Amino acid sequence: MRKKPATTILALGLILAGLSAGSASAQKANDTIRIAVNDPFSVLDLYHFPQDEVGNFNRATSGTLIKLDEFKGEFIGELAKAWRRIDEKTIEFDLRDDVTFHSGNKFTAEDVRYTVEYLKDPKSKMRFADRFSWVKEIQILSPYKLRYVAIEPKSTDLITISQQHYVYDSAVHKTLENAADYGRVSASGTGPYKLVSLDRNDGVKLERFDKLISVPHLRAPIKRVHGIWSPDKQTQIAHLMTGGIDLLTNVTSDMAKELGERAGFSTTARPSKNLLFINLDASGRSPNKAMTDERVRKAFIMAIDRETIIKNFIAGAVTAERPKSICFDTTLNCKPTNRPYAYDPAGAKKLLAEAGYADGFDLTLAVLAPIQQVAIAIAGELRKVGIRASVEAMPLTVYAKKRSDNELTAVLSSYPAGSTPIVSNLLDVFFGGDRDYARDPSFAPAIVAGLAEFDNAKRTDIYRPLLERINEKAYIFPFSEQPTVFAHSKDVEVMASPYSAGSTRVTDFKWR
Repeated sequence: MRKKPATTILALGLILAGLSAGSASAQKANDTIRIAVNDPFSVLDLYHFPQDEVGNFNRATSGTLIKLDEFKGEFIGELAKAWRRIDEKTIEFDLRDDVTFHSGNKFTAEDVRYTVEYLKDPKSKMRFADRFSWVKEIQILSPYKLRYVAIEPKSTDLITISQQHYVYDSAVHKTLENAADYGRVSASGTGPYKLVSLDRNDGVKLERFDKLISVPHLRAPIKRVHGIWSPDKQTQIAHLMTGGIDLLTNVTSDMAKELGERAGFSTTARPSKNLLFINLDASGRSPNKAMTDERVRKAFIMAIDRETIIKNFIAGAVTAERPKSICFDTTLNCKPTNRPYAYDPAGAKKLLAEAGYADGFDLTLAVLAPIQQVAIAIAGELRKVGIRASVEAMPLTVYAKKRSDNELTAVLSSYPAGSTPIVSNLLDVFFGGDRDYARDPSFAPAIVAGLAEFDNAKRTDIYRPLLERINEKAYIFPFSEQPTVFAHSKDVEVMASPYSAGSTRVTDFKWR
């Protein structure tokens, strides 16, 4: 199993590193951490610009009523200090009365009502409107007490509020002619950092908010954060080596190994709950019908030496969780009792022969371009048992079109399972619309039943058979978590999140 060589720009950066050895220390003295940003953005507003790196900064500047402590599987207060379910459609919140927005405006129930009404309005053109359209109304009972009232019972209401409902400063937002300007020049949140500037040339700058409320999970260890636009990974590494930045994300396993061995630099792998998975066309949507045979799907999975590939091609492999199904251990309601089929190439060959493929067959393994090296390694394993796999790498837009046009037989892809860490969300992702390759009639009734069940333990019992059936029928191979690997100056420490099992934010960096 061959690995690609380390990038030559790393060697160049190491040669240049001595030229700016004092730069990182100078920034530490100035209490400013400089972070490479892969995808520049013009708006710091996750509603209007739902992109991962926007979320990294937006979640540091904004606040929600509650947060999910994923380690304990329970909700904790942020802008709300208490809450209770009145009935299946209604949740009542007691709000904190000591919260101030970055603008100096006081936070009240009116800000929550205004935010939800804005997000529900079709004129706002939200990309993920279903995150807000389920709310019938926000009833204000007093300046610091309100009720969320749903149109229909929604058992996932609390996690949706905790993950997706960031509160606007209504006094600021309503004055803007263009609502997008809120996240460009006038952002005002309640988070531990406030936006100082957002510039197409100079990047994004945050500064610690001195009037932050005292909540254990909110923190701003470093006073200033400067996100520097740098779309090219090789350029990022050169800047790290020469003292131009202090930290970058998502380095390859080769880069992580090289940097980890160099004086003055370090790497840190943190859980991401980004799920790498292989979807198999069990329902025969594509021209190649081989995967409609359950034996072939099982053989496909059994042919792959998952552990060896993870160790060689997944950066931060030691940290990577090996998922038991399409969810992780910290995902709410994820309690399957079985696992994907184990590596067994001899057994795979036997199953292929039983299915009429003793001489093997041709297969195109589609893959999202950023993870094609993993797909190449998988294809090599498949060829050993007679599945003549070729790899077709593609960007997300092409992948989405081929999926809708029913052209994919097997695809290696990824999904940020930690973005909404609850099984109901993942079942919708994998078995909703054109994303469903199983077309298993037993799934829909159970999914509906789970969404209607408010008791968490009972919901887990409803979903368990579905998660186990995915493994039994070999519909999807949940391959690996893809950890986030940070390369950084040794002056920087990347801390574990106090509440998220799969996210590392700018609030999790500190100086050593």
